[in-house]
Amino acid sequence: MSSLYRMPVGFGPSLGPRQGPDGKRFTGEVSRSTLMSNAFVTEPAALAAVLPAGFRPAEVPLVTVRMHYNHNMPWLAGRAYHFVEVDFAVVFEGERDRVEGDFVAVMWENMADPIIVGREECGHPKLFADIPDPIAHGGSSYGSASWEGFRFLDMTWEGLELTAFPDGIERDSEATTNAGGRPRFNYQYQPSTAGLEQADIARVVMFPPGQSEQRVLQTWSGEGRCAFTPARWEDLPTFAQIVNALHALPVAEWRPAQMVHVARGFNDLRDTMQVLA
Repeated sequence: MSSLYRMPVGFGPSLGPRQGPDGKRFTGEVSRSTLMSNAFVTEPAALAAVLPAGFRPAEVPLVTVRMHYNHNMPWLAGRAYHFVEVDFAVVFEGERDRVEGDFVAVMWENMADPIIVGREECGHPKLFADIPDPIAHGGSSYGSASWEGFRFLDMTWEGLELTAFPDGIERDSEATTNAGGRPRFNYQYQPSTAGLEQADIARVVMFPPGQSEQRVLQTWSGEGRCAFTPARWEDLPTFAQIVNALHALPVAEWRPAQMVHVARGFNDLRDTMQVLA
């Protein structure tokens, strides 16, 4: 297998989730995560306005905001990091492919390393934010994300009740991902240094379902809400437009919230990415 390189290239093969020391692959080491999600149905026209070319809203235009609290990540030598992602239920219709799944519209992570490798190697739409551990108090849980002191996302979970799930190893399931075994899409875009208004890369990357094996440890269901705070350019100089667009999505119906503890066998995704056309 050939070595993987990222900038700077003069120091030899790069290290990360898809290539460890001496070319090691990370495929099966167990990490633990807490996934907390809120979801709502929005208006199809509003969702269509923030989708890239080739995508349209699914029959049920669902928006899912999910916080991942990840621990003992194998490719980080056991360290932890957290991230927020916003997913849209969509249909991709290209010249060759037609697939229904979940479009990952934006992700925020609280560590630079997964941001860099995810953007460059998988086309994940990753940005930086401060994402503290969730707060649990009086039967409720709270999560947030901020940048330089400006809190642009608040999430709450209330009335969570423990729900029984089969014990044992299973493929990615609706209980742990809210995706129900659906494909996930990124729109990978890289501007050209020869002309920044042009693209060196502009393509749709799909990750098929069932990427990892995992054990559902505990699952709760209840009610939840999420709110994006409108921002000025002075508040979020590089992504105010993203937060404001998400804030503007109308809420037609809230769906049940979830909190899930899982033990997951890590998959480096190196052999699973597919480019759609």
